[in-house]
Amino acid sequence: MRIMAVDYGAVRTGIAVCDASETIASPVCVIRIPAVNEDGLLLAVAAKAAELSAERIVVGNPLRTDGRDSEMSERASAFACRLAEKSGITPELADERFTTLIASRSLRQAGKDSRRQRACIDAAAAAVLLQDYIDARRS
Repeated sequence: MRIMAVDYGAVRTGIAVCDASETIASPVCVIRIPAVNEDGLLLAVAAKAAELSAERIVVGNPLRTDGRDSEMSERASAFACRLAEKSGITPELADERFTTLIASRSLRQAGKDSRRQRACIDAAAAAVLLQDYIDARRS
C-alpha cells in the first residue's frame, strides 16, 4: 500500500511516501504554503496524495516531550480532519517527536550544513515519521 506522510508546519509542510511494499520511506517534497493559508495548503497536500496514488495518509502529531498535546498538535489534528474532506482519505495521526532532530542528524552526516538543510528538512522529517510508522505496522 502506498502511504504518504505529512510533516505539517506553520511555514513549510514536508511530504514523504513509501513504496508499495511498505519497506522504505522516501522524502518527496516540501510544500511552502504557510498554514495561515490552510485552504491552499489542504488543496496542495490533497493533490500530492492523488499524484502519488496514496491509499493512506499519516499526519505527524507534534506532541510535547512528555507525550501531552501541544498547541501545534491540536492544529495538526484539525488539519488532518479537514484533509480528510479534501482528499477522501481519513488521515491517521502519528507521534512525530524528534523526527526533525533525527532528520537533521542524518542530513548532517550526509554533508548538508544547517543552511542547506532548510530546503529539505521537512520532507526528511516526514520520511523519518513514515519509516517509524511502517516499521511499527510490520512488528
